[in-house]
Amino acid sequence: MTESRDALVIAQLSERLRQERELFDQRKAQDRKQFFLWMVMGWTAVVLFVAICAFCGFIVLNYRDFSSGTVGAATSALLVEALGLVIAVWKIVLGNGPRDLEPTTSVVRDIDETT
Repeated sequence: MTESRDALVIAQLSERLRQERELFDQRKAQDRKQFFLWMVMGWTAVVLFVAICAFCGFIVLNYRDFSSGTVGAATSALLVEALGLVIAVWKIVLGNGPRDLEPTTSVVRDIDETT
């Protein structure tokens, strides 16, 4: 009786460990993809920020060649872009950020609970 119960407990724990390993591998793959997406979005934002600042800076520095409405729009775009960057960095750095990987198993506790 005890041997069959032990075999059942071992089979259940083995299956649970297999499922937890698969779950961990899935989370690890998702975190890898999410990190890659963050890097792509971050570098895209940097490139766009530099491009917008260069374009608006050119208009502001050569204000005589453009109408006052165009210069005002370029100045506003610079302000909005800078504020957007500050807010985005603030949210990313002080926000939740990526969650840490953690073990999904607690086999010692599980064995105590099943016996």
